[in-house]
Amino acid sequence: MNLPWLPETKLLLVERERLLFLRLRRGLNGRDKVFERKEYAYSSPEGFKHAVSALKKDCPPQLDDLLLLGLPLDIFTVVHFTLPLAAAENLEDAVGYELMRHVPHDIKGLHWRYRCQEEEGRLAVRVTLAPKTRIDEYLAIFTEAGFNLSAVFPGLFFVAWMVRVPGLYLGGDVGHREMVLFDGHAVTFKAREDVVGESENYSFLAHNLPLAENRGLSFKQVFLWSMAGDLRAGLQELRPALELSELDQLPDNLRLEWSLFPYSIDLILPDVLRRRRLWFKLEVAAAIFLVAAIIGQPLAVIVGKQRHLHKLEKKLVIVRQEAEKLSGIRKQNQALIEHFATLSEQVHEQSVTIDLLKELTELIPQDTWLRSLAIRGRKIHLSGTSSSATTVVKALEDSPLFKEVHFDSPVVKKGSSETFKIIVGLE
Repeated sequence: MNLPWLPETKLLLVERERLLFLRLRRGLNGRDKVFERKEYAYSSPEGFKHAVSALKKDCPPQLDDLLLLGLPLDIFTVVHFTLPLAAAENLEDAVGYELMRHVPHDIKGLHWRYRCQEEEGRLAVRVTLAPKTRIDEYLAIFTEAGFNLSAVFPGLFFVAWMVRVPGLYLGGDVGHREMVLFDGHAVTFKAREDVVGESENYSFLAHNLPLAENRGLSFKQVFLWSMAGDLRAGLQELRPALELSELDQLPDNLRLEWSLFPYSIDLILPDVLRRRRLWFKLEVAAAIFLVAAIIGQPLAVIVGKQRHLHKLEKKLVIVRQEAEKLSGIRKQNQALIEHFATLSEQVHEQSVTIDLLKELTELIPQDTWLRSLAIRGRKIHLSGTSSSATTVVKALEDSPLFKEVHFDSPVVKKGSSETFKIIVGLE
């Protein structure tokens, strides 16, 4: 039975020329079954907005739906690194600091989520990242249509996760190609390129097939997702022994296991989503009690059960009181989350300052004295004396933490010492 006002899980897959929509429901066997599919074609950014509007008209969103949005592969980056086990005590800060070494962008401009597990005495960390500017473009369109997105993910990664068969997965369209190597549990290789014409399709395969094969996973099957069917001829020429299968839709019965999918980025905190669904259940329970009281009142008068009705009303008051308590606890929890987030940011800033001071201490020559040091945004202002001011500049330029090192004013020679003012930029 489908009750349209209850929360649902809905999948949205955005491709270059179509928007796929799947509505899921959980069966008794624990698998998710697709009980509604829709497909909307478009050929321009404006056409995409019309497709989202049409989806809203056909399938109006509910506030507590789990809305999962799959996007093209070129939006996402996946980073792998390891940390010592001691980092588990302050893992989020440790991951954020390590990301600064691996990602050439300010992580404040990224949506990201990490997963980690212990491997060979260290923490193996996998981080999925996407620029906020790219994600926020889609968020604006879907939010305007009333869709409150819960998470985003790389679409072709998700296709491989749903099929669950080890092999090579190819996606994209005539102007954009994607390749993913999946070992049955995780993606071990990915590639994407913009292509023009059949010759570049062939070049894409000729260049990336050897790279995928060198990952150490022997594969016999290739899955051609969506509009990747025109790669069949090139694959048959380059690798005639491979077994090719075309996929245009996800299967009707899915083993979603969303909490285990390792490449999603949450747009709503999981704890917030759980509290929201708990609150919805309390509201439904209160509504059921209210309906029971309304229906039971005339029956109680007829059969003389007025006292029983009175007890039901008392229970309803208790439920409402408990619901109000839960609402207050939810607000307190949100305030605590915001407070801890502020504290985490402050601790992170202090950690970065200590690292900078350590680096400066090691770099400044022994015959150099600093009179002042000030950190202003992404710049450090230094003033002091040295036997050679240019030696100080050279030492700072050689550090990987600094850039754009220059004098803020002319060097003043006083006896054997030189008085300097230097500005240093931070990488």
